[in-house]
Amino acid sequence: ALFGFLSWNVISSEDTLADNYTEVEVKDGGTVVGNVKYMGDLTTLSLNLYADWELPETSKTSTEKLIVNTINSGVKYAVVSITDITNGKKKAIPTIHPIIDQQRNTFIPHVTAILAGTTIDILNGDEELHTVHTRTIKNQPFNLGTTYKQRISKTFEYPEIIKLTCDIHKKSYAWIVVLDNPYFDITDKNGYFEICDIPPGTYKFQVWHEELGKLEKEVKINPKELSNIEFVYSQY
Repeated sequence: ALFGFLSWNVISSEDTLADNYTEVEVKDGGTVVGNVKYMGDLTTLSLNLYADWELPETSKTSTEKLIVNTINSGVKYAVVSITDITNGKKKAIPTIHPIIDQQRNTFIPHVTAILAGTTIDILNGDEELHTVHTRTIKNQPFNLGTTYKQRISKTFEYPEIIKLTCDIHKKSYAWIVVLDNPYFDITDKNGYFEICDIPPGTYKFQVWHEELGKLEKEVKINPKELSNIEFVYSQY
């Protein structure tokens, strides 16, 4: 089959933490660092070929649906999380809101991962009208018009994968991945991620990508140790 199983509407109860998460002091936690890769025929995919260059986001003209680093095959904008942890570090809601900006008809960043209960500020950085439209199941949906320099603040209370679109500029969209525990990260332009302060034990790690789908693996976390893991998406 091509890629993993695709699922981007809702994170089910099997894929996220249930309501029995308990905050504890983690004194001997371990750390996981890793890499998400795509090993396949790059010529068949819609790639952002600027992935290896330090260009400003507004200078990029190709799609951000799948960004693969041509040097190490790392995948950008993949969300890695622990899905079955029931005891761990405090759920810290950021006091400084993450920002999604609309610039040159593009949502920046393309993927945002947050803890449930986090408020996101959505900006309009263009001197023209945009809309911000979500289609959700668990969170309250909204469809609002925005003008230049306008800011919309929205809180996302429930775990869900949400697509954010602009009804005026049909090709413009982004993803908000809402998670129910603080153990997650989003890969950088080289496909790397890091998750720290994990209580010792064996956990299910899951990676989600909008184009490639999901992969899972179990990882044993030892006290105060660093573990390296790798997720590899294959075309076949």
